[in-house]
Amino acid sequence: MNENNSQNSEVWSERQAKSSLTSSEGTMDNDRKEIIRTAIELDIIDIRSYRGYKGDMLIEITTMSPDVVRAIKSTAETLHFEIVIQKDIISLYKIFCISPTSNIYDLKDDF
Repeated sequence: MNENNSQNSEVWSERQAKSSLTSSEGTMDNDRKEIIRTAIELDIIDIRSYRGYKGDMLIEITTMSPDVVRAIKSTAETLHFEIVIQKDIISLYKIFCISPTSNIYDLKDDF
């Protein structure tokens, strides 16, 4: 290995993202599983789970039913998730259940 490659591998090792999130280990935490279990039993169109730009874990649920919105919101509040609900002009609801993670890197806020 030449000197540049050696330097790059050292930099990579020192700056590797390290996290104790269960998703980093290939698993999902129980609270997010519970939201998903709840949503699957309801009249939903779609469901996605992903990490937000600040490291927060999100579940996005799409439905056209206000009753589903109320049920998921209730479950999410019980599990202490932050909730954002968007409604478009054709009454399609997107429910974002946000699980903040304080144990990983967060982007620096503006002054």
